[in-house]
Amino acid sequence: MFQSLLAKLSGSSSGEKCWQLIEQGAQVLDVRSAEEFASGHLPQAINVPLPTLEQWLQQVENKQHPFVLYCGAGIRAQKGCDMLRANGFECVVNGGSLTDLLCYQPTPTPAKA
Repeated sequence: MFQSLLAKLSGSSSGEKCWQLIEQGAQVLDVRSAEEFASGHLPQAINVPLPTLEQWLQQVENKQHPFVLYCGAGIRAQKGCDMLRANGFECVVNGGSLTDLLCYQPTPTPAKA
């Protein structure tokens, strides 16, 4: 509950909106440390720790591609979003915490035979 409150204060978007973007092909960035990432992460996420984010984004060519960032509570993700926007990225969303995103993760629909 405390992390959810921190995520709200950090300006994170709703979990449903984030998952819609992810399902539509948004790049998911986990801005936590490598150690935190190793302890669990979304399978589609790539780990770009916040201290290395500015260097990493210099390699990204498509600044119109959507990005969803998350961390432990949403605060580092918001800092990452601010950094991306300052560098001309247009569709950047703070997904909040990993826990919040997992709570909103849609359940797969069974395939029809």
